[in-house]
Amino acid sequence: MIWIILVIVGIIVIKFLTDMNKDTTNLGGKSAADKFEVIVEQLNNHAFHGKGKVIKDGIKFFKLYDGESNQIIEFQYNTGALHITWKYKYFQKEVVHTQKFREVSNLSIFQQQKIAEQMIKEMEAVVMNHMNNVMKDI
Repeated sequence: MIWIILVIVGIIVIKFLTDMNKDTTNLGGKSAADKFEVIVEQLNNHAFHGKGKVIKDGIKFFKLYDGESNQIIEFQYNTGALHITWKYKYFQKEVVHTQKFREVSNLSIFQQQKIAEQMIKEMEAVVMNHMNNVMKDI
């Protein structure tokens, strides 16, 4: 019984390590910020009026921030998926919206635009709801 569990755990670990290696191969020497530049540009234009800067933390993780606004967008590319976390503060109360996009290793420009548009649409609804809830508490 223990051997079966060890074999299953081993298979899971090997699959995970293989996926991690694929990420490095898929990036092809570029950073995740470069790979998803269309998404970054559209979110930058919407959230920061084009004034946001990419802050890299390794090749798979980066943030988009303008240094002065009440929001920050974090990106993490891992095991073939892109995690986008958008944080927004309103009257010192923060709301966080996270979305995971699977199988993004070979996205076209059109697919990147769709992801950005989806995140913008979702975040607009999250922010409106958050603002309404905060105003109820004041």
